[in-house]
Amino acid sequence: MTLVLDASAALRAMGSTAARNALAGFELIGPPLLLSEVTSALHEALWRRQITEADANVHRAAFTSLAVDIVTPADLFEVAWTIATDLGLAKTYDAEYLALARLRRTRVLTTDARLRRGAARTGLVMDPSELDPG
Repeated sequence: MTLVLDASAALRAMGSTAARNALAGFELIGPPLLLSEVTSALHEALWRRQITEADANVHRAAFTSLAVDIVTPADLFEVAWTIATDLGLAKTYDAEYLALARLRRTRVLTTDARLRRGAARTGLVMDPSELDPG
């Protein structure tokens, strides 16, 4: 099964062997935005001295080990625009994850409660408790 991995779920998996193992049976994909969000969050944590440089390097390697395929369907941004409009979102960031899920007929794995609430009616979001690799 394919899942769209958002930055919140990626960051959780990067910091937890158990979370990475739970994703082992899935094909993971993400929009190009995923790379920027993950990199920015790690750099911010380092800048704020919440993690060390060594920790940041471990997390970056963990992200690489997830083998997330970054995909950009031709109509990704148009569908994200439509979803953002439909959901009343000012920005299209979250809508890019939702658009990719819609285009690939799958769901977005997220730990972001705000995204789950805001996109619940789309049926495109799930949290890690809903994972079932079987």
